[in-house]
Amino acid sequence: MKYVKKAGYFFATIVFLAVTLGPFVWTFLMAITPKAEMFSASVNLIPKHMTWSNFQNLFSGGRRSIAYLAGLKNSLCTVVVTVCIGMPVALVSAYTLGRMEFAGRRLIKNALLITMVIPVMATIIPLYKMFASGHMLDSTFWLSMVYVSSYLPMATWMILNYFLTLPKELEEAARIDGCGGSKAFFKIILPLSYPIILSVSLIMFLSTWSQFQIPLILASSVDTKPMAIVVSEFVTKDSVEYGLIAAAGMVSLIPPAMTTIVFRKYLISGIVGGSVKG
Repeated sequence: MKYVKKAGYFFATIVFLAVTLGPFVWTFLMAITPKAEMFSASVNLIPKHMTWSNFQNLFSGGRRSIAYLAGLKNSLCTVVVTVCIGMPVALVSAYTLGRMEFAGRRLIKNALLITMVIPVMATIIPLYKMFASGHMLDSTFWLSMVYVSSYLPMATWMILNYFLTLPKELEEAARIDGCGGSKAFFKIILPLSYPIILSVSLIMFLSTWSQFQIPLILASSVDTKPMAIVVSEFVTKDSVEYGLIAAAGMVSLIPPAMTTIVFRKYLISGIVGGSVKG
């Protein structure tokens, strides 16, 4: 029975790795396969002749290279603005709802839960009309505000649940020492909350980085379109640059992959800490 369990665990691990890593391996192989060999009548998974021209084209300084690098810069700018604005607002909101008593607190918490189940695409038409009438289209800042409003309920709820796990005696002790109100928050609560702060920031980063439909509608100009929109434009009515798309996809994975690897410990601990109480 012991060996059966080990064999089952080994088989499940192989299946998991094949499902998760398989698409990335296949994409990388597409990126290094010459176009002539890609459409040849062959069943070989690994190309006979590898080429790095698709990666070189992304940084060659040509038209598509300029557009792609601009898209990467726009995506990074949007991520920075979203996290830098969304996290402080979520922190203050969570602390207010979790540690202070005031009329309507429970109603606001319930409203947060309701807004979490409303998809953003359900409001995209009124959003577009509002942006068009307010001359806010093709703006990185206002696009980031849409992301902030979308992630704020989830971020506030996760941080709120984390704050509920912290004993109130910490703040009471701080008040005895003369640190009340905002001083207690900055000196006691905030230093203990960096795991959930990093975790929620990483979730915001990954969610913003992969956005496609919202910027397709609200930020479609050359100066503001993110990386995902630029890559989709490698598909034209005359041709599909499979190798170039695959290479762009692999390069675009580097920022979120590296960030996740570096902060993976905080991502797990933050999610667990933010789901203890509700």
